[in-house]
Amino acid sequence: MEIRMEDGLPIVEITIKYKGKEKNLRNVLIDTGSSNTILDTDAVADIDLFIDPIKGKARRMYGVGGESELCYE
Repeated sequence: MEIRMEDGLPIVEITIKYKGKEKNLRNVLIDTGSSNTILDTDAVADIDLFIDPIKGKARRMYGVGGESELCYE
């Protein structure tokens, strides 16, 4: 995996494979302080990777400054 630095941030390119389809994401931030991986749902919708509101759990994730985002696990 090639890590490139952009504006002081570590960025990589990844390929996600899901149910026989794959998607290449070119600008993915490596968050070295996170225990989770977060994907933009719009970026992976074309390979039918969607939030499952039945099986998924809503979670609040907090970043620097205490701001929260609602995410699905």
